[in-house]
Amino acid sequence: MTAERMFQAVPSDPDPWMSSETPAEIRQFAIESLRWQAQEIIDELLCSKDPADEPVRDRLRHCVARNPGRPERALLEQLMTSRDRPGI
Repeated sequence: MTAERMFQAVPSDPDPWMSSETPAEIRQFAIESLRWQAQEIIDELLCSKDPADEPVRDRLRHCVARNPGRPERALLEQLMTSRDRPGI
């Protein structure tokens, strides 16, 4: 299965790991926390200066551009694509 098809199968609910019974404040905090963590990871990856990592950084930039304001989705897309392309 390709990463693209797998990514399309991800639920559109922004927080499918939480019960719908979870209070709204906790859900919002969890979403913001996840987004902050994902953005920190993305920022760290994009700071790399290793020329060998440029294809990975370029692909990550595209993932971020396709998912504005949703760094967790961009990182998920990048990770799923990377899994299907070992060594890249």
